Amino acid sequence: MVNWNDPDLEAKLGILLVQLLYAILGLYGWEYIRSSHVEIALLRRQLPFRWPLLSYITARFSFLIVTILHATQSSPFYTRINCQSMNFMILFSTNVAIYCSTTNLMIRTWLIWKTSYLLRLLLVLLSLGHWSLLTLFLVTVRASTINGVCVINSVNPAYASAVIIYAMLYDLALVVFTVVGLLRIPSSSTLWKTLVKQGVIYFIFNFLANLILLVLNRLNLNPIMNVIFGMPAACICTIASNQVVLSLLRPSSDYGSDNTSSAKVHPLTTDLTVTVPWSPSVAEASESICSESPQVLHRPYVVS
Repeated sequence: MVNWNDPDLEAKLGILLVQLLYAILGLYGWEYIRSSHVEIALLRRQLPFRWPLLSYITARFSFLIVTILHATQSSPFYTRINCQSMNFMILFSTNVAIYCSTTNLMIRTWLIWKTSYLLRLLLVLLSLGHWSLLTLFLVTVRASTINGVCVINSVNPAYASAVIIYAMLYDLALVVFTVVGLLRIPSSSTLWKTLVKQGVIYFIFNFLANLILLVLNRLNLNPIMNVIFGMPAACICTIASNQVVLSLLRPSSDYGSDNTSSAKVHPLTTDLTVTVPWSPSVAEASESICSESPQVLHRPYVVS
């Protein structure tokens, strides 16, 4: 039977954790660069700012800060770092990234249910509950250096489990509300079907990532194993959420293929579209969507 508290094993797990963090830095850095056309368009004023983009940009930038801080913390070069202070900054930025990633989906649900003030109030309460749990977890954790790696070594298991379970149930509620809201305004358009598919796929990815994190947390094998999947789970959550937003900012030409009842669809994540260099037919698709359903995407803005 494996002795998970063996110092040699913990040393190997520490090395594995550092390698995993650098791998995430490379993966997310590549993802951030290849999808940075929205930020570039905003900076060049080719794209008007819309409030739904705030959570999208905040989530992306916050997790980028997390990966950079982890890389600094695990640098092979000598650096004098206070483990607890660095861990607080990393956890705070991670919580912001996770919260804003979920908010990307909440905004979509919010706009779909624009006529139901009661459900909008429920969404606000669920969102506040999510942030409250994330904050409670942040202020209760303690970190220390184990085998040269700064890891969380003191945390209330009930808080950690509550945060993960709440996030899973919150994502499930958003998917259910989104699907039910779209079923109230049935449409055969590809855009309508895509919204349902995106919500389900996002939930599956997040559910599996959080499930692995929850199992490791409940097993409580050792401090490193408890947190080793935390960064991958947060990375999956952030990238999946960003891709959901980007898919509506660069709709495929299939969205304009149906001329049925898409005009009944409520506003979605944003009220703009962005054409990107690698999608030559996006401009035509955007115009088609706008002409069919002015409530879905207003005024296409072309980013060169």
